[in-house]
Amino acid sequence: MAEKNKVDSKEAGLEIGLIIGRFFFDTEDLHYGLFKDGLEPKGINFRKSQEYHSDLIIENTREGTKTILDVGSGSGNLARKLLDLGYKVDCVSPSNYLSDEIEEKVGKEAEIFRCKYEELKTDKTYDQIQFSESFQYVPVEHALDQTFNMLNPGGHLLICDFFTKPADGDVPIGGGHRFPFFQEAISKTDFEQIVDIDITEDTAKTMTIMEDFVGKVAQPIGEISGKYFDSHYPKLMKLFRWKFRERYKKINKVYFSGHLNAETFMEYKTYRLMVFKKSG
Repeated sequence: MAEKNKVDSKEAGLEIGLIIGRFFFDTEDLHYGLFKDGLEPKGINFRKSQEYHSDLIIENTREGTKTILDVGSGSGNLARKLLDLGYKVDCVSPSNYLSDEIEEKVGKEAEIFRCKYEELKTDKTYDQIQFSESFQYVPVEHALDQTFNMLNPGGHLLICDFFTKPADGDVPIGGGHRFPFFQEAISKTDFEQIVDIDITEDTAKTMTIMEDFVGKVAQPIGEISGKYFDSHYPKLMKLFRWKFRERYKKINKVYFSGHLNAETFMEYKTYRLMVFKKSG
């Protein structure tokens, strides 16, 4: 009997993130915010901070760029903005749910590759291939090789994402390739770095909103739900907690250990916008 396709936890997390973002923050974006110019890290400002993030990518799109491949397009907000500015844009998204969201926004104006970037097969080439908080999901060396091959001569790789800094012991916040490993890998290619903007401090403030949401919404709901099910289905809950004990442990470590804050993010992560030109 064939095994059913399992839902990828990262894809599910992005889909849940879109639902939460729409309801609580009136936003369609799935990336961190950029809290610049004194913008306070409050839920009411989250949408504006994400617009600043997208604007930074658009501002750093090189002159002469006409065609763009947007890898990990979220719900398609950035792709829509770029199309409205006159760029020709295609999108890559492994999630059918998010691909449907992208299609609603871009219609027939963009081709949507419904696959992982490392599985993408096309004869198309582009002036710019960009990763807006999606580079962390693709193996580094494969991403660099494939991007180099898919770029037109003189084309650009744009990465706006966070990386993990060197640290002793466990890193309490997950996500992001090791920055030294990325630097070593790209140094062996024919990419020339032309932009490197450190936006760690202004993006780390996103964690303040996440910390606030977890403390005031997610944790109370979890505690109330736990009390209810414990009182009505004690045996079932005991079995459930035992069966998923490792998952519980991981969730508590990530969300309820006190590490979900801007200070911890800045200690262990570096968030950068980088642009590399294809040479050679």
